[in-house]
Formats: sequence, C-alpha cells, structure tokens
Amino acid sequence: MISLYRDEPRFSQPFQIISNIIDIDSQLTKWRYNHVTTVQRMIGNKIGTGGSSGYQYLRSTVSDRYKVFLDLFNLSSYLLPREYIPMLDNQMKRRLNIAAYDDSIDEQDEKIKRIITNDAN
Repeated sequence: MISLYRDEPRFSQPFQIISNIIDIDSQLTKWRYNHVTTVQRMIGNKIGTGGSSGYQYLRSTVSDRYKVFLDLFNLSSYLLPREYIPMLDNQMKRRLNIAAYDDSIDEQDEKIKRIITNDAN
C-alpha cells in the first residue's frame, strides 16, 4: 500500500524510508563486489587473511542470499500498473489523515482560546 499510494501525504515519508533502505542495501552489495575484486587482485585464490576460504567465500557474499532487505527488493514484482490502482475515496483519505480531521483537536483549540481570552480580561 505504501508503494501504491506513495503520492499521498501519509505514505510519502514511509516510501522514502523504504527507498533509502533499498539504496543502502544496494550500496552494500556494490561494496562487497568491489572488495571481492580487490581481494582477487591482491591474494588471488589463496586462503583469506582472516583464515576464510578467501576469494571463493567473498564471491558468495555478493549473491542475493546476503542481501539484508531482499524482501523489499522483490516488492516491485507484486505491484500493479498505475492505471489499475483504485483512487482513494474521501472517507479513506480522512482516515489516513486523522489528525487533520480529528474533532477533538478543534475542541481543544476552542478551550485554549477561551482560557487565553479569559486570562486577558
């Protein structure tokens, strides 16, 4: 729902957070790949400096298996084309923007105004 209605105010910030998380995971994968190529240039296929299998182990960490947020990467597989996404009706928009339409907030504002005007007199 966040991806589908990302243009709605309620979902824009969560969508940005999800996008940033995906970007971080992508950058981590790029760093791993760069590390693998550096290790291959420096020590070849020898045992790694930390006692690991070296290049072979590092090469395996570049796969999807080691992505932290693989489920977020795969979200786009389930998205519908924009023309098939139903528009939100006014009632749903009000529910998503509860603070803007909450009557109790208006009542609290009125009480505060009354207190201020009474104190001013």
